Amino acid sequence: MAETILTTNTPPSATIVHINIKQECPVQFVTVYNDRAELTRLLRYHFDNEGTYDLVLQGLSPCIDLTSFRVSGGTGKACTILEVSYQKRYEDPSTSLSDTTPLDQLQTQLDIVQADIDEHAQELDRLKKQRTWLDGRASKLMNQEGPLSTSDLETMEQFLNFYHKMLSKIDKETTQEQRQLKELNSRCDALTVKINEHGSQAMINRRIEQREVTITIHVASSKTDVALEVSYLISNCSWSASYDIRVDSGEGRQPKTQLTYYGIIINKSQENWSDTQFSLSTATPSLGGSAPKLATLKVNNRQYHGVPQRFMSSAAQSMLSMGGSMSRASKELSHVRERTSLTSSADSYNDDEDTSQNIVNVLGSKADMSFSITSFTIPRRSTIDADGKPHKLTIGVLNLVSTFSYTIVPKLSLHAYMKASTLNTSDKYLLTGPASIFMNNNFVAHGSIDNVCIGDIFDLPLGIDSGIKIEYKPVKKTSDTQGIISKTHLKTVRHETHITNTKTHEVAVYIYDQLPLSSDEKIKVNLIQPDLRRKDNNPHNTITLKDTNNLEWKCILPSRGECRLLFEYSVEWPYDKQVEFQEEL
Repeated sequence: MAETILTTNTPPSATIVHINIKQECPVQFVTVYNDRAELTRLLRYHFDNEGTYDLVLQGLSPCIDLTSFRVSGGTGKACTILEVSYQKRYEDPSTSLSDTTPLDQLQTQLDIVQADIDEHAQELDRLKKQRTWLDGRASKLMNQEGPLSTSDLETMEQFLNFYHKMLSKIDKETTQEQRQLKELNSRCDALTVKINEHGSQAMINRRIEQREVTITIHVASSKTDVALEVSYLISNCSWSASYDIRVDSGEGRQPKTQLTYYGIIINKSQENWSDTQFSLSTATPSLGGSAPKLATLKVNNRQYHGVPQRFMSSAAQSMLSMGGSMSRASKELSHVRERTSLTSSADSYNDDEDTSQNIVNVLGSKADMSFSITSFTIPRRSTIDADGKPHKLTIGVLNLVSTFSYTIVPKLSLHAYMKASTLNTSDKYLLTGPASIFMNNNFVAHGSIDNVCIGDIFDLPLGIDSGIKIEYKPVKKTSDTQGIISKTHLKTVRHETHITNTKTHEVAVYIYDQLPLSSDEKIKVNLIQPDLRRKDNNPHNTITLKDTNNLEWKCILPSRGECRLLFEYSVEWPYDKQVEFQEEL
């Protein structure tokens, strides 16, 4: 009799390989953004047999963006990446008796202590009621009217003895109960703290979230070594700029500025980055990559249905203001993620590792610019743990040329404030950040630098220089009345500033003072001195009326030179009106 065997062609099941990503996949490259980072890890594994494998990456941080995983590499035709998937798994470990016994014992002790607290609290309440009753009887006895007989006095004496005896007993018992209640409350608080600690740990052990990424690959031949590059985004980390600025202003030579550019990295991602290549990017994924879309704001005649006429004006104004706020609220930001290539990251790591071994001097970063984004590649490998502390990396040391000048506002301060106007001649974009400023190796001040593009000029405050003397003469004010039929008030104000340069070289000084700006056509302000209509061909002394309606004098003072600045203006307004002066920044 013939025997028939039915066979079914089923694909072989994949072999599962568990890999701890923190222990078996070292970090090769980290690109840090302003609110996240992109990590590249190297996964190496030896396969003895051909077939399909599921590489399950475990030990992932909860800060990882699982949707950002990217896998590349392999060994050509010998290894093919089939699929990359991610999942969250929750473990419910069985709790042994030894783990639950301490918590149960603590809860039992807490129940006993709580029962004792309730009992002593009730006893205190009873003692309080007894004292209240005694006080009531004593008050009633003391408030009796009419003459007292001998028997009444004897009764009162007996009650007072009884009252004293009972009060002593009640006070003694109350003190004892309060002391015991205080001790019990302390024990209750201590037990509650221990129970909360055990309870929190029990909740953690009861439900543990495990994040896993599965990489399915097919190995075409046996005895194969596979190297995969795994990259992903992780949050709770950032970087910001910081500066150390040293200005050298020696006599007889061009002022120089040495700016040390630092990147301050903070890592709270629960992943340690050990012996890793770093790149700091100016991209801001949190702001999105697309411009906000502005809605169309329309205005129509409002249809009123039974609304009183006296409310129509205010209602229309309310609708206009509401329309403006709704227009602002309709703006949407779309978030994009700037990704860097894993291949280029690995190549830059190999190149920098070979060239940075024998260098002793301070290393500067390489600035890679792409449209509006700049990345600073740190040439040396560093270790940054997830401790939440600021870690300082040197981006570069920039040698720049500065020009000194002085700013004087005599109305507010009789000091000359020195500043260094510095041109960014480097290949690096300067980000906003704090700066420690030194002048001739002396600390001057803490300042800040705004965003500075390549080729832009930025100012560094260098503090007060006593070598520039300022004398601000007392202000002269005169008031008068003009006109016969239509009278007006006329007020004239006169300032005089005297500036002297006691240095051995010439200096550029900028002086600022206020010319009132009229906000009413009936109030007229006339500048008397200086006369801006007169053309002065002297390039060493210029006068400009700024957009803020403040006057700016620029004076180039030679050594031991001086200048006198006259400033006079008048204000005219109607006789029946009053004016006030207000400053607005």
